[in-house]
Amino acid sequence: MTENFDHTILIVDDEKNIGKALERLIKRIGARTFYAASGLEALDFIQNSEFKVSLILSDQWMPDMEGTVFLEKAKAITPDTVRFLITGYADINAVTGAVNRGAVHRFITKPWDNDELLEMIKSGLQHYELLVQNQNLFALAKKQNAHLYILSQELKQKTEQHKREIVLKEKQILQLTKRLEKGVCEADYIKNIEKILDENNMFDTDKIGLCYAAVMEAFFLKYKDLAARNGFFMPADNELSAEV
Repeated sequence: MTENFDHTILIVDDEKNIGKALERLIKRIGARTFYAASGLEALDFIQNSEFKVSLILSDQWMPDMEGTVFLEKAKAITPDTVRFLITGYADINAVTGAVNRGAVHRFITKPWDNDELLEMIKSGLQHYELLVQNQNLFALAKKQNAHLYILSQELKQKTEQHKREIVLKEKQILQLTKRLEKGVCEADYIKNIEKILDENNMFDTDKIGLCYAAVMEAFFLKYKDLAARNGFFMPADNELSAEV
C-alpha cells in the first residue's frame, strides 16, 4: 500500500457482527470501509457511491444472493476492483468455477487468522494500485502520442509550406538574375551618359575625351603593379597617352 491511494473496502455479509469485526480489523491499515448486509445493497452502493471500491470482501452464503453471483455482478460494474470471497473449507469446490471465470481473485476460508487476512488485503490493495497506475500511464502515453502526432502533422505542413516558399523564391531569384544579366548585356552606359549630358547641354567632345583619358590613366596606375606581379604586360604611360 502507498500513501497516495485513498482505498475503499466494501464488506458484504448478512451477519452484521462479522461485518463490523472486519471493519475494525481493516481500520488497522487505514483504509476506508463500508458495510453492506446483502448483495443487492452492495451492488446499489457500487453503482451510486462517490468512492471507487478498491477491494470487496464478500461472504459466500447470504439469503438473497450467493457471494459468487454477487461478485460476478460486481465485476461487470467495476472490473478493476479486487474481489475476495469468504467461505467455508468444505465449499471450496463449489466456488472454484467463479475463481476460474475471474469473478473471484482469491478466497478466504473460515475461520481466518487476522494477521494473515490483513496481509492478504494489503496484497490485494497493492495489486489494485499497480493496475490503476498502469492504466494511468497508458492513458498518459496515449494522450502524449496523440499530441505528438498532432505536432508532427503541423510540422509536416509547415515543412511543405516552407519548401513551396523556397521553390518560389528560387524561381524569383532566377528570373531577377536573368533580367539583370540581360540588362547588363544590353546596356550601353557610355551612350547613356553622353545622352544625359547632351540633353542637359553639358556634352563637350573635347572634355569628354579628357575625362576618358583621366579615367584610363587612373585605372592604369592602379593596376600597373598588380599586372606586373602577375606577368602581364602594361604599356608605358606615354603609350597610353598616345592611344587616348
